[in-house]
Amino acid sequence: MDIRKGTKEDLKKIMDIVQQTVNIMASEGNDQWNRTYPQDQDFLADIEAGNLHTAIFDGKVAGSITVDQTQAEEYKSAFWRKDEPCFVFHRLAVDPEIRGEGIASKLIIFAEEHAVSKGIPYMRTDTYSLNTKAQRLFEKNGYVKAGTIFMDRDNPFYCYDKLLD
Repeated sequence: MDIRKGTKEDLKKIMDIVQQTVNIMASEGNDQWNRTYPQDQDFLADIEAGNLHTAIFDGKVAGSITVDQTQAEEYKSAFWRKDEPCFVFHRLAVDPEIRGEGIASKLIIFAEEHAVSKGIPYMRTDTYSLNTKAQRLFEKNGYVKAGTIFMDRDNPFYCYDKLLD
């Protein structure tokens, strides 16, 4: 598997993956992603900013992750282990047809390596409290719950961080 900068040509497949993921989440009673978020313009903005990275598995787009230093305003109320610059990953998505190949973990490791290469060995992320799959993935990859925040859903979001040094 390779990970490279995301391109506009990746957008259609990424949105196919997102749509499948929205359907799976809905069937599980999880409305973290839905018909209004995320949209193609979210990923297009990530591509244009150079922050979207695409996983290529067997020659095809298999997933993506956005890695930047953009934090939601609500992050200020979490109990982070460090109060210093960090990188954040968002919109992690993997093709449901090939889940189980370790692609999500490899994308997270890529995000961590990116942060360290920029001299910032600290990573943050969040997920919806109903998204138990993401919570398990983050914890499996060494992330620690750093608090609860409320954003634009009925239920809270859980914040996670990881010290990379």
